[in-house]
Amino acid sequence: MPTFNQGQFDFDTPGSDTGWRKWREQLDERKRAFEARWGVVLGKIVEVRLRDLAKPLRGRLEWIADNGKTGQGNPHSQPRFRLQGLEFGHEEIESVVQMEA
Repeated sequence: MPTFNQGQFDFDTPGSDTGWRKWREQLDERKRAFEARWGVVLGKIVEVRLRDLAKPLRGRLEWIADNGKTGQGNPHSQPRFRLQGLEFGHEEIESVVQMEA
């Protein structure tokens, strides 16, 4: 699964920037599919309520990889996230609310 910041260019598409636009659209589509599947919002300010935390967290939710770095995780495992320095799994999330348009 890609990181949503990188992808593959389609150099065979005619036009000056058509390939780039197509690449960006495909990357955005994969990001939306990931967000829909896991019920999260990446890259926007959100408020997240966690099951075992009394107060909600606010900030930009990050998807973290198996090695602890932001980006791509194992597509066969449930994703891990980071917000305000706290790492947690999808199963710990009670709600995610986007705070900005």
